[in-house]
Amino acid sequence: MLKFSLWFHRYVAVGSEPFLTSYNGSFINTTSPALQNIQNALNGVGVGDTMAATVPLNADVYNSPQSNPVPSAGWFQADISGPMSQIVNFLTNNSSPFTVNIYPFLSLYGNDDFPFNYAFFDGGNPIVDNGIQYANVFDANFDRLVSALKAVGHGDMPIIIGEVGWPTDGNKNANMANARRFYNGLLPRLATNTGTPLRLGYIEVYLFGLIDEDAKSIAQGDFERHWGIFQYDR
Repeated sequence: MLKFSLWFHRYVAVGSEPFLTSYNGSFINTTSPALQNIQNALNGVGVGDTMAATVPLNADVYNSPQSNPVPSAGWFQADISGPMSQIVNFLTNNSSPFTVNIYPFLSLYGNDDFPFNYAFFDGGNPIVDNGIQYANVFDANFDRLVSALKAVGHGDMPIIIGEVGWPTDGNKNANMANARRFYNGLLPRLATNTGTPLRLGYIEVYLFGLIDEDAKSIAQGDFERHWGIFQYDR
């Protein structure tokens, strides 16, 4: 499960969403030690000042209580609060960013009650949190993470979006029109460097993905093979 990749020779990604519920806790106790080992290795070869290790995490490692489901009430899930505190502290001590994968499409997947337009950037009915209006789930999700980090004393920690995208096939909501609508909202937003209500300014974002993957597992759904901006034949 642990895999390593380089993003513009600045970050080493240790693992890929190791705290997914589908892993049944298999990596809860090994992810933080693996992160430390990789960063120590980078430091040992003299590149620790320019290259940082980080762990791309799934967005449901944090949430808000059902009694107050707003971004400002974000916290890390209780069952992984210990490992998350270790990871956050280690990342901070090594000037590494917190990396999270945010997929608004997955808010719709298997949840017909989720407000459809709220997954996009151009017309969702806003929710109000302490006077702040959130018109899309991307901003709300990001700021929920900001609040969770603040709750453990790291509210100013840099955040990277390791993956964001929209599939083009394999589900009723995965199609070219919805993908176009999503990217036509996301990319101009990123270009303006407006950030989110709780984290103004530039956000470092990586799109997932470049090309459809015709051999990828479809255990979660057929759409998993269709995240690419380009199809199999490029």
